[in-house]
Amino acid sequence: MERVLITGGAGCIGSVLAERLVSRGDRVRVLDNLSSGKSEHLAALADTPGFEFLEGDLLWPNSVKQAVQGVDMVYHLAANPDIKFSPGDPTDKDLQQNTIATHNLLEAMRLAKVKRLAFSSSSAVYGISEKLPVSEADPARPISLYGATKLSCEALIGAFQNLFGMECWIFRFANIVGNRVRAKGRTVIGDFIHKLQDNPAELEILGDGMQAKSYLHVDECVEAMLHAVEHARGGLRIFNLGCADNLSVRRIADLVALSMGLEGVRYRFTGGEGGWPGDVPRFQLDVRAIESTGWRALRNSEQAVTAAIHASLHGNGGVPCRP
Repeated sequence: MERVLITGGAGCIGSVLAERLVSRGDRVRVLDNLSSGKSEHLAALADTPGFEFLEGDLLWPNSVKQAVQGVDMVYHLAANPDIKFSPGDPTDKDLQQNTIATHNLLEAMRLAKVKRLAFSSSSAVYGISEKLPVSEADPARPISLYGATKLSCEALIGAFQNLFGMECWIFRFANIVGNRVRAKGRTVIGDFIHKLQDNPAELEILGDGMQAKSYLHVDECVEAMLHAVEHARGGLRIFNLGCADNLSVRRIADLVALSMGLEGVRYRFTGGEGGWPGDVPRFQLDVRAIESTGWRALRNSEQAVTAAIHASLHGNGGVPCRP
């Protein structure tokens, strides 16, 4: 049994991770400011012995200090949930919510002598790659503020790991999909569902619809993290988490329309390769490193997206977690 802190634990991924850790007997503390996470995601754990929820923020020193006390390991998932930069947004939003928040956590861990950290990074750190699939050894050249600050978090973690004898895992996520909807930073599936509910005859699609990215179901994302923490030990380990393919935005639109029973939907494209400034039009992850540890995604990108669409529309909790 471990004592575990999950930052951002009321979010789409963190809440599934919390359930999984509690189910195996760990004592779990969640820290979340509920700006994008939802308390109802944790409702099933509220009265569970060994589970604790703290409403707080990594930018608040007292919250961070309280959260790390007495834990053996931290899963750091808290971050700005919306990777899109819109005109008029403050340019330090990602800096504060990603980089500064991560430094505050690392410093609190150092003072409390907590030595183990797993971090949710992003495939956005790679930017536009010259070759696909992209591996952990390929250059990281982010083109968004979100990707840049996630990469800076990775650098901070590497420095703390080296200087203070920590054991750290960095996970560069594909697009993670599931049935739990964010309050902010809506995903492409949620965006399409809401638009088609408002107007079943026409769907606006950002960009040219040819954007193609890797997708991973949240259940499998959680299992991959737990597997790596158990089987890839020592120092600093970096893994792409996803499956070995990608899926186009237009195909996702087709899958959403099909699942909603709609025919003849007109697609209206806003144009351009990317859906928004800083969007990476196409990426595919090289996942051989995580597969070398003995873990492999059971669903490809289309299967993961299909399961997430079905769960989002029908509210059945999604497909079962991988054993």
